[in-house]
Amino acid sequence: MKYEVFARIRAGEDLIHVGNVDAPDDRLVKTYARTTFDEEDWDRMVAVPRDELIEVTSAQMAESPAVTDQ
Repeated sequence: MKYEVFARIRAGEDLIHVGNVDAPDDRLVKTYARTTFDEEDWDRMVAVPRDELIEVTSAQMAESPAVTDQ
C-alpha cells in the first residue's frame, strides 16, 4: 500500500509533505517512513494511506450543494 508522509521539525510548525513510501501495513509504515526520511530530527511525522486522501480539485469532484436563503 502507498502512504503519503508528512512531518515537521519543530512543535507548532505546519506539517509538510516529505514524500511517500510503500509498506504492507500500518505497523510497518512507521519504520519505513522513519528510515526513509531520517535526514531531519522530526518533531512529528504522520503517514496517511494514499487511498484515504480526499480529492478537492478534481474535474470529477461532486458539486457543492446549492445555498439557499432562509
